[in-house]
Amino acid sequence: MAKSLIKILTQDEHIGMLSVTKGQLNIAKIPVIGAPDWIVPQDLILAIEPYHDRIWNFLWRGQDVSVYHLLPKSEQAEFIVVLESITDVHRVGLQIQGDVSFHSVCISDLKDIDDTTYRKTLSVQYPHILEQEALQKQRQAEQLASNQPAAYQPTEQDYIFQPVMFDDEMCVIPDLDKMSHFLVDLDS
Repeated sequence: MAKSLIKILTQDEHIGMLSVTKGQLNIAKIPVIGAPDWIVPQDLILAIEPYHDRIWNFLWRGQDVSVYHLLPKSEQAEFIVVLESITDVHRVGLQIQGDVSFHSVCISDLKDIDDTTYRKTLSVQYPHILEQEALQKQRQAEQLASNQPAAYQPTEQDYIFQPVMFDDEMCVIPDLDKMSHFLVDLDS
């Protein structure tokens, strides 16, 4: 079972709107281009706004929201999904292409994927992700070898909390807390 998702849903007492009742979860599947789709609790979605220009900050209800892109620069964005967070400052916008789908699922419908299976699936379906990861590690090693301070550049892999299987498709549960803190720190 997806113990990780339950942990996310229950770990933060400040997000009281989330609950696990009768073994059912209301989730949203957010499309990602070139990587596994993301699964988030449906109640975290505050808005889905049409927006086609690639941006880094989105003005939503008078508030600046940091934006993370779930599509390559070469692709045309269609929407920004605004997600709730611990504070207003830490809200995140996800720029996407495609439609968000909503599902009411049994907890047992989400199966945790171990790291070996996850990496094997990546190597078959998304080999560029592993190539990017290897290049990043190589750059960091070169910087360390030449005594240069390594500039941290997060990749999409850094924001994965848990890979899961849903409807025979690999998806990921993102670490939204980690992402929102990085984006807010970057924006500051």
